[in-house]
Amino acid sequence: MPLSDHEQRLLEQIEQALYAEDPKFATAVASRKMRSHPRRKLALAIVGAIAGLALVAVGVTVHPVVIVLGFVLAVVSCTFAVRVVRGPTGGDLTIVDGTTPRVQSSRPTAHSDNLRRRMEDRFKRRFDE
Repeated sequence: MPLSDHEQRLLEQIEQALYAEDPKFATAVASRKMRSHPRRKLALAIVGAIAGLALVAVGVTVHPVVIVLGFVLAVVSCTFAVRVVRGPTGGDLTIVDGTTPRVQSSRPTAHSDNLRRRMEDRFKRRFDE
């Protein structure tokens, strides 16, 4: 359903205000593809897996190489489907300004360090008694 003229004008005003307020953010958002179409990717992966299984079935009568190709296609398609379902990983994420997010440090915090020390004390007391 297309936007009405009034809605088009409002959208243009919002875009102009965004460019005026924060041009760096506006250009970063405008240049990025916002949707990656996960449904389409999942459908493609399912079709690939089915085609791979069909090649395996056909390969039984044709040639063993076709079986191997079908199996590889099915495995690759299933792997791709799992990646689509899980969503973006840490390496795929980017912040709007183009930088990648920082990974948090793996060192224990004061709270987790205190908890670990208490658990160790309890464990030692059990064997001391």
